[in-house]
Formats: sequence, structure tokens, C-alpha cells
Amino acid sequence: MDISKRVVGLSTPAFKGVIERVKIAEYSKAVHIKNPIHLDRDAAIEAGYRDVVVPPGFMTPFTLQSREAKFESCFLNEKKVLAGELDWEQRLIICAGDELHGRSVLVGMSEKQGKNPMNILVIETIFFNANDEIAVIVRDKTLEFKE
Repeated sequence: MDISKRVVGLSTPAFKGVIERVKIAEYSKAVHIKNPIHLDRDAAIEAGYRDVVVPPGFMTPFTLQSREAKFESCFLNEKKVLAGELDWEQRLIICAGDELHGRSVLVGMSEKQGKNPMNILVIETIFFNANDEIAVIVRDKTLEFKE
């Protein structure tokens, strides 16, 4: 893995995909969400939404793109990385059936010295809706152990 090519601005290939109702329901059940707008289409529509609503935390960099895209684009060895901090900025309601597109971009890099030195990469994934409006921005810190 040639990390000398790693620079701020690297990006994954563009991705596009449709948010699936079944995936929203699976996630909601896994994290014990009880609000029916995240589980039942009729309840979501009755509450004024287009379809089942994506709950907080559902959108991650891997929701619509492969893990391999991130690792290859940022020159990461999957065996040497850990997921660090993850935060998101939800700008629009996302519902089942919405088609989103975007890409992940390496926006920051730093190093941690000490007993277990590591690289810290900040990768930002922006999801746009069909009208090219920003739906959500996800920022993740990936921790990479040095050789």
C-alpha cells in the first residue's frame, strides 16, 4: 500500500443508489427504535412523510458505496484500521425509495505519536438527493496503525 500517494482531496468514485425500506427496518430493529415512522410505511405516510423515514445514524459512508472504494481510494490497509469518531449533519428528511448520490473525500490527515502511533484520516461523505440538494454529510475519522 503506497501511502505516499495519500493527499487531502482524494475521493472515491461517485456512487448512486436507492434507500431500501427493508434496510431501514433492519437497522431500526437492530438499534431498538420503536417509532413507527421508521418501521411502517402507513404510519410514516399518516405522519406526513413520503415513506418510511431514515432514522439518525442510518446513513454511513457505506450505506450506498462499498468499503473497498474507501480503502482503495485512500490507500488504506483494512487490516490496520479502526473506525474512529463518526458524526453526521442531517439536512433533509430521507425516506425509503429516495435515490441519493455522492462521494467520499479525504478532507484531513494528522498523526498521533506515542506507544501506538497512528495516522488519523478524516473522510467526508456527502449524500445528495435527486435535486442535487445536500441531504446529509457524514464525517468519519479512520484510525490507521503505523508499521
